[in-house]
Amino acid sequence: MLTEDLAEFEAAEYENRLSRLRSEMAGAGLDAVLINTDTNHRYFTGHWTHRWMHKFTSLFAILPLEHEPVLVVPPLETGMCELDCWVKDIRTYLPPIRVQAGVELLTETIKELGLENGQIGAEHGGVLWNRMPHNDFAKLKSNLPGLTFTDAARILWKTRYRKSTKELEYIRKAVKITDEAYRTLFSTVKPGMTEREVHSLLSVEHMKQGMDTPGSITIATYIPGKRRRCDISLRRHMDRVLTRGEVITHDAGGVYRGYWSDFTRMFALGSATQVHKDAYRVTYECLQAAIAATKPGVPIADLVRVSIDIQKKTGYTEFAEKVSGIGHAMGLDIIEPPFIELEDETILEEGMVLTVEPSLYTDDAYFMLEED
Repeated sequence: MLTEDLAEFEAAEYENRLSRLRSEMAGAGLDAVLINTDTNHRYFTGHWTHRWMHKFTSLFAILPLEHEPVLVVPPLETGMCELDCWVKDIRTYLPPIRVQAGVELLTETIKELGLENGQIGAEHGGVLWNRMPHNDFAKLKSNLPGLTFTDAARILWKTRYRKSTKELEYIRKAVKITDEAYRTLFSTVKPGMTEREVHSLLSVEHMKQGMDTPGSITIATYIPGKRRRCDISLRRHMDRVLTRGEVITHDAGGVYRGYWSDFTRMFALGSATQVHKDAYRVTYECLQAAIAATKPGVPIADLVRVSIDIQKKTGYTEFAEKVSGIGHAMGLDIIEPPFIELEDETILEEGMVLTVEPSLYTDDAYFMLEED
């Protein structure tokens, strides 16, 4: 039963998600899909828990083609599932939870649903992984010798490609919060601060503005007179003191109601060099051209091609010839398919959310821009 103040979506939205997945399941010849990763679990059931961080416990969602979905969860999750989850059939496995957690109850449930000789899709690839320990999964297969497991990653991602109106609302809110956090940073940052102080400022501003949690916040720096390999790629913040003349790239984001923001901003402490200004201008042109090309019906690879064309026309041919992609989709995961890559054959659809991130390297600095 969904409790109003805990529910992120109405039951009808979850039912629609399951219906779309079932259409994909039927086309793939699957009798059910087994979910045991955090964002797919949240997407299809509505249930949120911090226990995904615990390596000694497991949660399972069985999404059958013809029966109602079933959850198999540890005792401490049962009560919350009843409050924030639309699934009615919630089954609890008993301790010990550290040894083949839930496998026996999962086995019994699969048999009860008449799936023991069927085809079940699992999270086996395509930027997904089976969260079950190897020995647990081996035990499950041993318990069900007539059952065939196949990879369901493609149909799971396809179901999640297009965001609903409510999902877009959450993503826009997350992006707005990150934008406001950047604005506060730009008005505050100055030489003499440490990288760690900047990281703390961005993190705190995300929380002040209403984010569930600050997310990925990384830094790349150009330091005049120094060429350090760690400064031309995004990395963690250190206790290093910022100095005048640096060009700093921040890739930041956070999570609002489960949904991510993820984009980059650059700033100079003092004045940037002409070389850096030129690289920034070209990167910005690539970004705007790729955004302009982003329309329903367009091959996603076209976004990469327009960016490469600009780099070649503006004297960055050597770098352009190494480019294979310029971004990715985003939602409950900070990085989701489809990927904005030359080899990706996806055709853009209305409702997809992309973070377009063309980049450039000069001899001593890294330039990247992203927009959601």
